[in-house]
Amino acid sequence: MSRLCQIEMGATKNTKVVLADSFANSLAIAALVVASSLLSFSVSNTTAQTSNMTTTAEPSSSSSSIANETTATTAPMSDKPVDGYGAPQGHINAVRHIFNDPALRVEHFCKPSDRIVLVCQLYDGASANATLIGVEYIVTQEQYASLPDREKPYWHAHRVELRPDRADPVMPELSPEEARAEMAKLMPTWGKVVITWNPDDELPSFPPQVQLVDHPFMVNATVPSAASSSNNNTGQ
Repeated sequence: MSRLCQIEMGATKNTKVVLADSFANSLAIAALVVASSLLSFSVSNTTAQTSNMTTTAEPSSSSSSIANETTATTAPMSDKPVDGYGAPQGHINAVRHIFNDPALRVEHFCKPSDRIVLVCQLYDGASANATLIGVEYIVTQEQYASLPDREKPYWHAHRVELRPDRADPVMPELSPEEARAEMAKLMPTWGKVVITWNPDDELPSFPPQVQLVDHPFMVNATVPSAASSSNNNTGQ
């Protein structure tokens, strides 16, 4: 083979090698571009999903009250509806909550409500095995005024009832001065007592009854004992 042919064949082989290398490089570059595009799309999609999740987790409206936000921020995660009754000021006991036994001192364990002033659990005693016999709801003057006229007779004014000669309220855990301060906060409010289990009954066998604590019979049956109460600590 002539020298010239050998040179031409060598040149052809070199050209093929160069072309092959160039093609391989082009494929590698294309693969990198595709991979980069896929990675960019994946990151963008993940960011969008995260943004959507964050948006979904936020409240759908601004209707949440400041009180609810404060409660959510400060209340321990372990809080349950039964927690907080009687704390921190202790409980109240008062007469004239049971129509056929007006002199019975009913124990009130109350808790602030985000809808009304207080909700009170009523017990027939203060011992560990006392029976839950009813509930008292306490509202503001404005809330009372908004009630239907047919409903208002079932409520009593605390400015009248929270006196020694009426319901004779006692707060055993507080000093007389502290008790008077707590009673002063309740004076503008109204209460509604619903008895679900009369303590005189063996079983809760009657429908719940609203007790009219300012009924003349209740007042006349308890005023003498209340006025002479020796354990009263809210006297004026």
